[in-house]
Amino acid sequence: MKNIAEQANNIINSQAFHSLQSVKNNLSDSSSGFYWIYTKLKISDLKLSTSPTNQAHVKINDLATIHENLPNVIPESNLDYWCIYNGKGKNLKNRINAEFSNTSGCTGTLALKRCFQESDFNIKFVECCSGNFNHTYQDIEAHLERVWRLSFGWPILCRA
Repeated sequence: MKNIAEQANNIINSQAFHSLQSVKNNLSDSSSGFYWIYTKLKISDLKLSTSPTNQAHVKINDLATIHENLPNVIPESNLDYWCIYNGKGKNLKNRINAEFSNTSGCTGTLALKRCFQESDFNIKFVECCSGNFNHTYQDIEAHLERVWRLSFGWPILCRA
């Protein structure tokens, strides 16, 4: 699994950033895979975010406060975008979109647009069974997200 995490990391390191609109326009509804959300916001900005009204959503302010300066947490970058979250989705386009939407559902999301601008963030992703990543979602979804975090750093807004 570590080799697959390294392969995914190589893909995202060579990939250009995508806006949410680009993801909506370019990912098919049948794509499954893994995604990373980046920002130039400071930890202090994350710590000032309001708590969500939907308790299923991520409490950005709490996680930023608790995870700040912990070993193995991906550090804030003063010069560039830094990874604040990574996740997975059987329907990758819908899952990424959900991270920005303030939904009323019971699935936990960041709901980023409830306290930030969509333009504050960029996205990278790896599609399963694509030309450069020929792994099925079912074979790797249980472990890749966690193995990537343990290998390359824990994004500050990831809960578990």
